[in-house]
Amino acid sequence: MGETLTHATQDEAERAIAGIGLAMDLTLRDVQTKLKEKGHPWEIAKAFDGACPLSPFLPVSRVPNWNALTFTLEIDGEERQHGEGADMIFAIPTLVAEMSRHFTLEPGDVILTGTPAGVGELPRGARYA
Repeated sequence: MGETLTHATQDEAERAIAGIGLAMDLTLRDVQTKLKEKGHPWEIAKAFDGACPLSPFLPVSRVPNWNALTFTLEIDGEERQHGEGADMIFAIPTLVAEMSRHFTLEPGDVILTGTPAGVGELPRGARYA
């Protein structure tokens, strides 16, 4: 986010987005399973050092059409995930506007919008691109 945003319209939300990039939202599945079995919250399975690597961000001016965005994730040269903006249930500005109705977004906030099919193990030492 590039500016503070609360109770925004879709147009205001779109103007407040400073850049776009990719994130890997990692989970320690063994820790998650043990915590879930005990009925405990499992945030520590998602909040560990290195849990959410981020790509560099592109300025929004380089994103002419949200629906035309595509990306892939390759692990050791094998494509594991493929996503397209057109496949999202809600457009990014719509999501940001809705979030701003529930809590204030601040400059520097990063929003993760979801995960395409292909979730799986990331072996230690694997190379991803």
